[in-house]
Amino acid sequence: MATLTIYVPDQEPFELALDGYEQVSIGRGPDNDIVLDHGSMSGSHAIIYNSGGIFQVQDLGSTNGTFLNGEAVSEGVLGNGARINFGSVEAVFQDENAAEADTFGASSGGSGYASGHVAEIAEVSNRPADFGDLSPIEKVVTKNTLGQVAVGFGVIAILAAIAVVVLATMMEAA
Repeated sequence: MATLTIYVPDQEPFELALDGYEQVSIGRGPDNDIVLDHGSMSGSHAIIYNSGGIFQVQDLGSTNGTFLNGEAVSEGVLGNGARINFGSVEAVFQDENAAEADTFGASSGGSGYASGHVAEIAEVSNRPADFGDLSPIEKVVTKNTLGQVAVGFGVIAILAAIAVVVLATMMEAA
């Protein structure tokens, strides 16, 4: 059985069973499967995929990043005992099928805390219809400057061609 134990700062840890789900979205926004109300989380932070019993995590372009065993990743395969950080929120992946070793227990420097709380993944979203992203960080919109310059030159070239045709027509008529 694959589980994810989530340690949100200043909250009780909780454990989620991941078996039976193809993917689970994680983020601060209410439209996620796992909603984690913490300032270091992005609205849509990451997704955990289950591909035939092999679990992977994928960052969704989050502001504070996703880290797998201390290294920033955009995507990575989860092994038994893998430590995942979504911003400042830590999670530990356990998969009894992958290995029998406890790599995050008290003996290996982890907290050794085992939560009795089991959370359920939401079937439907309770997101209000008029909900907007409440992130204080503005989205950066990049402009293609080279493309804008090329379009400008194209417009000037068309206007110059029209002017040449009009001038030639006027000279011919005179």
